[in-house]
Amino acid sequence: MLNHYKFRKGLLFGLLLLFVGFSGFSQNRTLTGQIIDEGNAAMPGVNILVKGTTEGTISDASGKYSINVPSLESVLVFSFVGYLTQEVSIGG
Repeated sequence: MLNHYKFRKGLLFGLLLLFVGFSGFSQNRTLTGQIIDEGNAAMPGVNILVKGTTEGTISDASGKYSINVPSLESVLVFSFVGYLTQEVSIGG
């Protein structure tokens, strides 16, 4: 149970700290980020999906990812084997 809490807290911390990197002027935007735990260790293999779409990716060995999002109001769904799924709104 403690590991679940640490993952959720660490994931949120990592997303808030290292989240944003939009580029381009097209309809879709590319969002880049890095997923880290509360000890600043990279989290490889985390699944990232844009809620309500088939757009998805997985974090690399450094915990980094890049995903196309249709708008700033999109919600990303993060899941990792053995942990609770977390939804994060990317809008401000």
